[in-house]
Amino acid sequence: MINTFNTLAITWDAFVDAFTYQLTGMIVVFGCLILLCVILSISGAVATRLDAKRKAQEAAAKAAAAAAAPAPVAPQPVAVAPELTPAQVAALAAGIYDAAASSITPEIVAAIAAAVKVTVGSEARILDIQPVNTGYAQSGRTAIMNSHTPARG
Repeated sequence: MINTFNTLAITWDAFVDAFTYQLTGMIVVFGCLILLCVILSISGAVATRLDAKRKAQEAAAKAAAAAAAPAPVAPQPVAVAPELTPAQVAALAAGIYDAAASSITPEIVAAIAAAVKVTVGSEARILDIQPVNTGYAQSGRTAIMNSHTPARG
């Protein structure tokens, strides 16, 4: 019986030591959290005051600029490129479209000519429109596909 009592006494002392250690740790952690909360609150208040001061300075600068600014000038009309008539588009397309040698339709040539005219202006001249030759790309894709075929044997 005495042996059991001594074991309980040692266990109780160990429990009190462990509890004290954990309680001290919790107090330190919560103290640090409270300190961080206070620091963040103070820095937030300082940032709010600085922001209000900056906004007041900007408002004062805008008011001073508005008082010193000259009267607004009416905007000048922007020159717009004239629209192409169908006859102009046909004339542009006629010089670059060869139906016998091209697979490009007249509508596509007219659209390209109109886009160049509107974008670059009347100084631009289209000399030639040719479709993209896809034969080289197709032969490359065929060579790659043939290299992946399984060996027969």
